[in-house]
Amino acid sequence: MVLHIPHYLRDLNPRQQEAALAIEGPVLVLAGAGSGKTRTLVLRIAHLLRSGVDAQRVLAVTFTNRAAGEMRERVATVVGRDAKGVTLSTFHSLGVRILRDSGELIGLPKDFSIYATADQLALVRRVMTEEVHVTATAGDDRYDAKRVLHEISRWKNQLMSPAEANTEVAEGRMRHNRSDDYAVLAAAVYERYEESLRAAGACDFDDLLLLPVSLLRQHAEARERLWRRWHYIMVDEYQDTNGAQLELARLLAGPRQNLCVVGDDDQSIYAWRGADLRNILDFERHFPGARVVILEENYRSTQRILDAANAVIANNAARKAKRMHTGNGLGPKVDYWEFGGNGPRSSEEEEAEMVARETGVRRFHEKLAWNDFAILYRTNLQSRPLEEALRAANIPYRVVGGTSYFDRKEIADLVAYLRVVINARDEVSLRRIVNYPTRGVGRTTLLRLVEAARARGETVWETFRGVDAIEGVTGPQAAAVLRFVNLIEQAKKGLAQVDAAREEQPNTGWPIEAWVRGFVADVKLEDAVRSENASERVAQIRLENIRDFVASVGTYEGRTWSEQPLPDEETEWTAPTLTGFLERVSLIGEPEERSRNEEDPEDDRVTLLTLHSAKGLEFTHVFLVGMEEEILPHARSITEVTERPELDPLAEERRLFYVGITRARHRLTLSGCRTRKRGGEPVPRQPSRFLKEIPPELMEIRSSGTGSS
Repeated sequence: MVLHIPHYLRDLNPRQQEAALAIEGPVLVLAGAGSGKTRTLVLRIAHLLRSGVDAQRVLAVTFTNRAAGEMRERVATVVGRDAKGVTLSTFHSLGVRILRDSGELIGLPKDFSIYATADQLALVRRVMTEEVHVTATAGDDRYDAKRVLHEISRWKNQLMSPAEANTEVAEGRMRHNRSDDYAVLAAAVYERYEESLRAAGACDFDDLLLLPVSLLRQHAEARERLWRRWHYIMVDEYQDTNGAQLELARLLAGPRQNLCVVGDDDQSIYAWRGADLRNILDFERHFPGARVVILEENYRSTQRILDAANAVIANNAARKAKRMHTGNGLGPKVDYWEFGGNGPRSSEEEEAEMVARETGVRRFHEKLAWNDFAILYRTNLQSRPLEEALRAANIPYRVVGGTSYFDRKEIADLVAYLRVVINARDEVSLRRIVNYPTRGVGRTTLLRLVEAARARGETVWETFRGVDAIEGVTGPQAAAVLRFVNLIEQAKKGLAQVDAAREEQPNTGWPIEAWVRGFVADVKLEDAVRSENASERVAQIRLENIRDFVASVGTYEGRTWSEQPLPDEETEWTAPTLTGFLERVSLIGEPEERSRNEEDPEDDRVTLLTLHSAKGLEFTHVFLVGMEEEILPHARSITEVTERPELDPLAEERRLFYVGITRARHRLTLSGCRTRKRGGEPVPRQPSRFLKEIPPELMEIRSSGTGSS
């Protein structure tokens, strides 16, 4: 039987067409690197809509706001206005949506705060020092709150309650080392941490997955409402899902089982964040009768690059078999440079100089832009000599990573103020701002008020309001607290007036931005920034950050009003609110996405980034440096091979290398050093074991003595 292919799918290859046409029942699309998965997903959505499916019955979930936005734009170019009705969301944004709608069924207030990593760490440190009574500072003889939070996050990703975490620790085979100490401590902190979150009317990032699962498991009415809402569900980057995301997808799919997941097990590189490779490998077991479509044609790279990638990844045992191929031609061999460091310069300096030199030569000869080049490395520590060499060669560059705009102190302080105006139970934010700018509420007074709140069984905000009755608080101290309380309560009234005016006269200017600007002035944040920065230049930068943030509130208002549906459209839409703005700020995404969002796509610079940050990107020329044992594969993974063989840590390192190889469109250059400095002294290095997995006929071996090409 000849299958009729709609005209809008005819540019897809046969396997892509198969994936786009498979719209009923569970479907697994194994999309190899560069195989056009986004285009396939977009046209699958278009096919659903062209087949008569109501756009509001379609849900597509991915991992970053950027990916969701790009997909929305591409769907709109194919189907026009109908794209507005499709729900395109990240997992965490979807979790917020479910909790805002129905979270009260599990005791969560509608105005709940969302704690970013810095807020979570502050809460963990507070619980450790005030309730578990250990020192919450990184150091040889102290406990690192980040490690404790990582353990709690791991349990949440596996849908484990504090009681279940305690059982896991109690029943585990403890080796009586530092890792075991952390597990025991984390189990003790977990329950109190959760209690503090709920008392503050707050969620952490992991709760945005765990709580919707709990809600849908416990309440049939919420579950059935979502089944009526979405009939067709798609999940992108499925190899990166954890246990909570798998269960959320299963619950949303419901009895129809119209779940299509797209991913590549060979690009699963986030186990350290909780991603579970078994989710994609066991999809057919989780969803019996699933159809599997494999996309193996690559539209990005040359065949030699793909042959190298295929050869490397074939050494992983736990994977779905696939072999990438392309019509892009053979292309150059893979370069491999090795540096001995026998001269006056260190090996890593020679390596960095080679990268800078080759970048300049190739850009000139091939008439390329600087942003056609990327330098990839395993860890951020490797960037220093590379940056020095690029500076010396006058090559413009950007480093992906670093401090997020939203993690800068002045922005975090302002966000904390806005959160308290909306949700005064938010203790982490409250404690951050009560004495900033300085207003006479010192640490001793604050701790006395916190202890009083615990003893009374009330929130810290309630204790602030009744500070006159707290024993041990002097008159001036109480007056300072009450001035702060009055500041926040006046701000609440002002914001309520803004909301009321919007109901009477919608879409008139940007009143929330105006309110935020006035609030910043009332709080005197700009004065505080000026007083605490001796450098006028630094102070000016921080003040500009605050002003940019205030302006972004207006941008949010304008964008939200512009998305207001026409009278004949049934798209769900909510008018702009301060809560909605803060929700967007909280859901900006992981640090890698935040950094990319700040970039100007027209900015012509060489890109430096880690292998983890490179996923999803592509460049004409890729330099992958540090191809040495204990760098790639990382030393920690080599150690874990014997300590935790069930995790197969070397397989993940190999997938990371595979991701690095497949970022290259035209030419891939690998490099390594025979010695590398540690503590100022040269230490012998061994070539990465992964180099031996690339067939010799694909490699062009070079050394510091060979010329540029």
